[in-house]
Amino acid sequence: MRDIHRHISRQQFAFFICCVLLTALIYSKFALSVCMIALLVLGLIEWNPERAFPLRFNRAFGRNWRSYLRYRPYLALSAFFLLVLVGGFDLQDPQYWQERLRLKLPFLLFPFAFASIPPFSRRQYLGLFYFLLLLLSYSSIDVGIHYWQHFEPINQAMQRGQPIPTPMSHIRYSLLLALGVMGGAYLWWRGYYWRHPGERYLILGLTLFLFGFLHVLSVRSGLLTLYAAILLWSLYYVWRTGRIIVGAGTRIALLGLPLLAYQYVPSFRAKARYAIYDLERYAVGEGATYSDSERLHSLQLGIEIGCDHLLLGVGAGNLRREVHRRYAQRYPNQPAKMPHNQFVSVFAGSGLLWRLLFCLAFFYPLFYRHNYREPLFALLHLVVLISFLMENTLETSIGVALYCTLLLVGLNYRSGKPGKKSAPQTEAGPISIIRS
Repeated sequence: MRDIHRHISRQQFAFFICCVLLTALIYSKFALSVCMIALLVLGLIEWNPERAFPLRFNRAFGRNWRSYLRYRPYLALSAFFLLVLVGGFDLQDPQYWQERLRLKLPFLLFPFAFASIPPFSRRQYLGLFYFLLLLLSYSSIDVGIHYWQHFEPINQAMQRGQPIPTPMSHIRYSLLLALGVMGGAYLWWRGYYWRHPGERYLILGLTLFLFGFLHVLSVRSGLLTLYAAILLWSLYYVWRTGRIIVGAGTRIALLGLPLLAYQYVPSFRAKARYAIYDLERYAVGEGATYSDSERLHSLQLGIEIGCDHLLLGVGAGNLRREVHRRYAQRYPNQPAKMPHNQFVSVFAGSGLLWRLLFCLAFFYPLFYRHNYREPLFALLHLVVLISFLMENTLETSIGVALYCTLLLVGLNYRSGKPGKKSAPQTEAGPISIIRS
């Protein structure tokens, strides 16, 4: 009985750290670092309050290490770190290369931490998305109040390309909101609740609130992700049920909602008008100071760098130096920006061959043993994939932490599903702190 209690406590502590980590993603980079370190420590130590000194090195380290090596989705993630490591050849910017290595270190260390944690239950796995829904609703109310209090100045700023102020990067915040909406819809559909059945109505209300708020925020990345998810769901629904009318109605709604938002949501209208104006300036060669034009310039230069170093790229450690050099030549009056696309960044820094490895590492966990059949796991990949098209997500600490956490929580949960022969905890024993 004592061992079972320690088993549950260890698992619940990991769940608690993940909840705090999600909160830190929005509100505190310092707390984010602390949570990431705590997850790593959890895989290295064991706790027994009955001993005089309750902390000691995990005696099951070797068993957990073998479990990590046998679970191939965990190993696939190490490719993200490897891409930067091998990018140190012919190094011209050691500082930038070292920064990239530190940034990608979680892809090497985090999988072992989750291999040392017992598989999350379905209640815990869905509970993490429930917590995300509550967290995003709270933060959205705060953002909405600030927007209401400064309605005119913010709308005027949006007409000049500025976003509504958010507690983190507005692009990543909108992607989190899209994930929160889709997660909330799935929780409601599955009838999930934590304590009381009446929570279903809370889940439905918060999901609809975030859906509407995402249109008020009017960040294209989040809206594109949300609409793409709804479109894919409608196609899947028609394929499974044959109800063509429902699918057609969903697609009509997807076309009509942006028109309604343009008509009745001032922030959406301001953002749409600015985007059109920005692209018009870019078309006539006058977009140097506009956000979309700057993004397009960064993509253009990134693709050029990749094409000039087709097979192995310019080197992940040399990419910043090369981007600055080309900006000085082509756009001397613009601040240099790294390519706003993860695939373009990998192509420019690591070349075509390593880009193929990057894509394999990204998609392998999704297709391993049909993990795509878990809707929330598939939705996470959709959100991250679309974010890759809009920005270099994995070149920021917040992007790495978000992707790593939710991906590894999903893999940890899926590893405990019946029939998962290569599940870490099935191979390594129930839990690292239980005595054999």
